[in-house]
Parts: sequence; structure tokens; C-alpha cells
Amino acid sequence: MVNKINKIKFRNGLLHDSKQLSDIENEIFHLDKVNTNFERELEKENKKIFVCTYENIVKKETNFFKRKFDFLKFNLKNQNIYSQEEVVIGYIKIWEIMEDLHIEQLGVLENFQRQGIGEKLLKLSIKYCIQNRLNKILLECRQSNQAAINLYKKYLFNITSIRKNYYPLSNKREDAVCFESPDLKNNDFFKNLK
Repeated sequence: MVNKINKIKFRNGLLHDSKQLSDIENEIFHLDKVNTNFERELEKENKKIFVCTYENIVKKETNFFKRKFDFLKFNLKNQNIYSQEEVVIGYIKIWEIMEDLHIEQLGVLENFQRQGIGEKLLKLSIKYCIQNRLNKILLECRQSNQAAINLYKKYLFNITSIRKNYYPLSNKREDAVCFESPDLKNNDFFKNLK
């Protein structure tokens, strides 16, 4: 089931996102059995995390006496009963290595996939790469992740190699497809991304 959402935003990851990022990582990359310390990652100078979020309206928890008191004030509007929380639904984690950028993780929660969120996160990374005068982007993904492979090919990434048995997969292993972008500094296709 795909959740359609209207009010999404993209921004830099912040320290207070760490718990949600860990939860998302565990859900999306459960086969990889990774356990990233996102607080530490967000503090590193050569690492960057972009997140996609939406505003979720939630009912505030109140105690029994407060609810009774509020009920007695029935003529007043239900002020302060609801609050907004920002929910992280996808992220991309990137790492500057000398003059290049490595995409370590790109993931969107399953219920929010196929809405262009992963593509927008990739484009943010490409723009970051260009703004910081980095040469190219490197990454790898599971051979079975056809949606990701198609996305990288759409943005002119080339397959450079296959890493045999790179990823864990139940009782066996899965190959990784390694990608490299063209030179980003002098490429009109990337300079004109919106």
C-alpha cells in the first residue's frame, strides 16, 4: 500500500533525526544487518545526510484529570489537543572521499516508494557534489534492486563492476552492482538538474 502525501520536505539531517534514521535503516536494510550510529555520522565533516520528511498531526497524550477538566470547558475550542511531528520517511547518506562522493545508503520506506522521493534525494546529492566541486559519485546496490538500477541509469551512471556475493541474503549471498557517475564538473546534463 502506497501512502500519498502532499506536504513533504527535503532538508539536511539533524541530530534529533538519529532515532528515526536508525529505525528506518533497520526496516529498509534489515538484510544487511547494519547498525549505523547516526549521531556520530551526522557530526562527521566528510559525511552528509539528506532526509525527506512530512508533517504528521498527532493527538497529545493527556492524563485523566486533564481530560475531565477539558470536558467541563466544553464551550472552549479543543486547543492544544493536537500537535505536529516531523516524520522521516527517506534518506540518503553520502561520504566525501578525496575528490569523489560515495553514496552509502539511499532508502525510502516501502509505503512511500514510487513517488519520486528516492530520485529527489539522489538529485540533492548530485547538486551537493557539483556545489562542492567533487568529480563523480560512486555507489553499489543489490543486483535484485531493479528500481535503483533503473534510477542510476536514468542519471547516466555506468556500471563499473559486479562484486560477487557482497550482500547477505537469507541463507546465501547476493552480488552488488557498482556504479560510477560521469564527470559532474563539466557535464551540462547535471548542471541543469532542477
